[in-house]
Amino acid sequence: MIAVVGGGLAGLAAAARLTKVGHDVVLLEREPELGAGIDLAGEPDDTVITLTAAWRDLFRKSGRTLDAELERKGLELRPAPARSHRFADGSSLVLPTDRGEQWTTLRDTFGEPAAVAWRDLLDRLDGTWQALRRLGLEAEFTGKEQLTTDVRALLRPRESIARLAAGLPAAQLTELVLDVAARLGQDPRRLPGWHAVRLSVERTFGRWQLTDAAGVPQPADVLVGTLVERLATRGVRVHTGVEVVSIRNGGDGPRIVTTDGRLDVAAAISTLSPIDHADLTRDKADFRIVRAVRPAATQGPLWASWRTLLDLPRLQTAVPGVLSASAWSPAGPDAWAQLLTGALAAYRVHGDLTGEDIRPTNKARR
Repeated sequence: MIAVVGGGLAGLAAAARLTKVGHDVVLLEREPELGAGIDLAGEPDDTVITLTAAWRDLFRKSGRTLDAELERKGLELRPAPARSHRFADGSSLVLPTDRGEQWTTLRDTFGEPAAVAWRDLLDRLDGTWQALRRLGLEAEFTGKEQLTTDVRALLRPRESIARLAAGLPAAQLTELVLDVAARLGQDPRRLPGWHAVRLSVERTFGRWQLTDAAGVPQPADVLVGTLVERLATRGVRVHTGVEVVSIRNGGDGPRIVTTDGRLDVAAAISTLSPIDHADLTRDKADFRIVRAVRPAATQGPLWASWRTLLDLPRLQTAVPGVLSASAWSPAGPDAWAQLLTGALAAYRVHGDLTGEDIRPTNKARR
C-alpha cells in the first residue's frame, strides 16, 4: 500500500497515476472535502489554464483522455482571450500569445526596437525552459551538481527578475516582466530571472479555458473536481477528515499514525509544506529545510536568491520511503508544475517498489 499525505494537487496526480499501474493507494486528507482548498487561478480571471499538456498527459496516463472526460461533462478546452494588461501610466495592452501577433502588437504600440527586445528575451527564455525541464519538471532535481556550466549559462542564476526587466527599452514591457513576480508573491529583486520563463511558456503553449456548449467560460477549478472523480474511478481509498500526526521510519517502510490509527505502508508521498512535514517527521534534516525557507504570500517558498533552489525539499525526504511533492518542490507552485512534480513522485515510487521505469522517455527509447 502507498499512502498520499494531504490532498495537494501533486498528490492527487501521483495517486491517479499509481493506481493505473496497479498500486493500492490510500489518500489522507484532514479537510472534510477533497480538493476544496486547491485554487488553479493564475490571474484574476479564474478561467485561464496554462500548459494544458500536463493535464492531458495526466488523464491519458490514468485511464481516460481529458477530452473524453470533458465531453462527458459537456465541456471542451478552447483558446482563452489574450491577457489584458493595465499599466501604471493608465495605458493598457492586450497581448496575444501567438508569436507573430505578439510581434505586430508590440511593434505597433511601442515601436520596432521594443518588439525586437521582447522577442529576443522570450527566445532566450525558450532555452531557459529547456534547462528547467531537467531540474524538477521532467527529471528529478538532486542538487548543485546538476547546475553545470551550460545550465548556468541558460539560467543566469545571478540575474534577478528586477534586473532582467530593467533591461527592456519600454517601461510597459518592464511592467510585464515584473508582473510575474507579483503574481508569485515575490520580491523581484530577489526572485531569479529564470522565473520569467512563464512568459515563454504562455507564448509557446497558449492560454486555454473550459467552455460549455454555449461557449461560456467555466472556472478552471472544474479540472480539480474532474481529477477527484478520476481517483474514485481508479479506486483510490480517500479518507477525508483524517489528520496525520506522525510519519516515521517503520523499518520495512514508512509508519504513519493518524487520528484514525496506524498505517504501515510500502511508500508515502507527502504533499505538505516543509513546515507541516517536519512537524510530522521530527527529523533534523527536515527542520533544516524549515530554517532555510519561508512561505511566500501565495503558494510555495519565498525566494531569497537563486540559492533558494538548493534549499527546497528534494523528491526523496530524510525518511526512507517517503517522497515530497508539493508547491514547494523545485518545479514551482503553478498548477501544471505540481502535476509534473506528482508525475515524478509516481515514477520514483513505482521504480523503487517494482524496479520498473515508467518514465515516458524510457518508453520512447524502447
